[in-house]
Amino acid sequence: MSFNVTAGSRNITSTGPLKDLKSNVQSDFRLPNEVESYLDQPLSALPANLRSVGVDCVPGPSWSLGRFMFTLSAGVKSRLAVMLPGDPLLTFADEFQTDIAIGPGADAAPPPPRTIPVPAGQAYLCVELEFQIGGGISVEAPAGTVGICASASGQDTFGNAFYRKCTPSATLHDAIRDAFANYVLPLHPLTLANLDPGDYLHHEFNACLEVGLGASIGLSKVLYAAQAPASIPRMGGPIQALNMALPSFQACAKLAFSFAYTGAFEALLWKDNPSTGHMHLFRSREQDATLGLHLGVGLGSDAVHGMACMSQQCGALMGKVLPGTLAQKFIGVASDEMNNFAGEGCKKVASWLEPVNRGKATLDIAIESTKQSFLLLDYAFDLTAPAFNSAWQTALAGDFVAALTTPNGGVQIGAGGGLEKLYSKKTSVHLNLFGALNAVWSDATIHNTSMIYAGNNTFHLMAEEGRQQLALINNSKRQIDIYFAAQADFSGGTTKLGPVELHCVLKATNNPKYGKYLANFLNLMSPAAGQSALAQSIAALAAAPNTTEMVHLIFDQTSYGRLRASSLTNGKPDNEAPDQQNYAAFAQACSKLFAESPANFSYAGQSLGYTVWRNWNIASNNQWPAPPGAVPNRTASGNFAAGQSFLDTEFPQAGTVTPLIGYALQAASDFMSFCADLKSLSTPNSGGSATAAWDSLVARLKSIIQSDVSQDFAAPAGLALTWLCSSGNSPDEVRGPAPGLEDTNSIAVTVTFS
Repeated sequence: MSFNVTAGSRNITSTGPLKDLKSNVQSDFRLPNEVESYLDQPLSALPANLRSVGVDCVPGPSWSLGRFMFTLSAGVKSRLAVMLPGDPLLTFADEFQTDIAIGPGADAAPPPPRTIPVPAGQAYLCVELEFQIGGGISVEAPAGTVGICASASGQDTFGNAFYRKCTPSATLHDAIRDAFANYVLPLHPLTLANLDPGDYLHHEFNACLEVGLGASIGLSKVLYAAQAPASIPRMGGPIQALNMALPSFQACAKLAFSFAYTGAFEALLWKDNPSTGHMHLFRSREQDATLGLHLGVGLGSDAVHGMACMSQQCGALMGKVLPGTLAQKFIGVASDEMNNFAGEGCKKVASWLEPVNRGKATLDIAIESTKQSFLLLDYAFDLTAPAFNSAWQTALAGDFVAALTTPNGGVQIGAGGGLEKLYSKKTSVHLNLFGALNAVWSDATIHNTSMIYAGNNTFHLMAEEGRQQLALINNSKRQIDIYFAAQADFSGGTTKLGPVELHCVLKATNNPKYGKYLANFLNLMSPAAGQSALAQSIAALAAAPNTTEMVHLIFDQTSYGRLRASSLTNGKPDNEAPDQQNYAAFAQACSKLFAESPANFSYAGQSLGYTVWRNWNIASNNQWPAPPGAVPNRTASGNFAAGQSFLDTEFPQAGTVTPLIGYALQAASDFMSFCADLKSLSTPNSGGSATAAWDSLVARLKSIIQSDVSQDFAAPAGLALTWLCSSGNSPDEVRGPAPGLEDTNSIAVTVTFS
């Protein structure tokens, strides 16, 4: 039978070498008459009003390919469009707000769309037809049935858009002829084989799909850190990372999670070359109401399976990033922590998929809020794989999990899928390396290693070297940890220093009093959305036995670059106002966090204000009464006895408490110097050859931690920084687990200042 495409009186194509539009029924496609006068002109000359026109098809042919039949209803209008360089072929979303916090809901604003544009020097002719699909499973199929759903009625149609690659100089006649001749239909054995490299096929369908995630566990970064816990006054040697590329880790094909997903979907198919095909699987923004109660998503794999896979992947990851025998020992002692990590991640993933309001999963709700097609998963197909045909047929049947695990099937999950990105974001490992690593990994000399899982996907690697205790901070009752996290790239023969973050971790384990302290700490910071509710959750959980509460503060260079500090010349400040401001913030933090005097910067009703500190410092470093023009020097502790003599006259009733007043005032000196050193640290780092720049930075960070942070006053130092670095504004981000996302016996809140 004939196949004709006409515009007015011109016949553009007739029966010939068609790929998928061969039919035993006469097929006539009619374009608007006004197109006829432009058929012999290049695509670039087509007026804007004719770059997208309707197409009539009569009488209504059908094509039966594989297990599905595609039917064009008579009179149904389809579309023909010309796209020139820079025009979007397709837009979609591949991520959305995923940090679900207690308090206000997730951000409902749609994310910036991703766009596939027409490349420079190219053009596309798109033919979009609306089909009815027959031969699939019935929409009345029992819940759990996997497969493509057929059209439920004569009104149900599914879009099938074929994008034929051409050039802007091609004539409209030739472009239309080639597009119809090479038109490819979806869901049949030769779909990918019939696609030419550079062409795209975008189609819609309803289905219940068996899909999965967890093909890889991401490694966001390894922080090569010069770290000193607040409870350790001395530090071991720094880490020296030479010529190391940050490793990436790809797990085996075994998935951690599988689930059945019922709804309206879209797929985009294309080929890089004759043997490599791709499929982007989207969750359509349009939902088919005829799917009824079966619409939604349900977790298929159990938690035990997910935890086992994640633990295995995490162990393999640690084996990649740690050297030889250290990796073996590390994995051995870290099994409990890795299980905690896996359990936490597993619960997070399950929470996205478990039904919540009205039977919908959190994932569904989040995708709907994007108001765009959402990229679920990205698949790659090797058409030369021995079992590709079998794997492809399995995918067409809706079971992508089975397709992935088909031996020699040539099917892989790519990293570009939204679910894989979501999974990687939630389960990526942040590894803080504390202690001494010499030269390259293979020559590491760390001994007696252990690991603490600190929540929020962060592992702390602890180490002892010889008799020197480098990091014994895992107090089961109360933990305070303050450290810098620095990064360096030694590739290419030069050293590139990355930004330096300041971290402060406060953790209570089975300690109701300190857990309540952390809730109060969180409330004392500048208010932010969800912060009060998280503080209430911390306080409520702390009252229960055998629970863990953690507050993790992160300050990046931009935030502590906003600090002010007095400049010193030979110990003399140019202007005391900035130091006085920092002193006041520190004293206020102490008064809020400590009930005892003089730690709360008061004694016998008298405030230990800046004037008291100033006079005490001058008395310690110069003489008292102060000579004319005397100024304090916060970097010099001076003569302890002289300073105490001043305090004895200022607080004659203090007696044995006087040394404690001096200790508090010295902590304030340290904090003012801490602010000054942080301010200087915020300037951009310069690189250099070998590791000199890195060694210098590490030495500088160690010196700041050792000299500027008092162990007993680390928490108020952190609180004061939250005020000073935010300039009174809210933190940039407060993240905490929503109910069910964490172990029910723990809660971790991360507050970021940037």
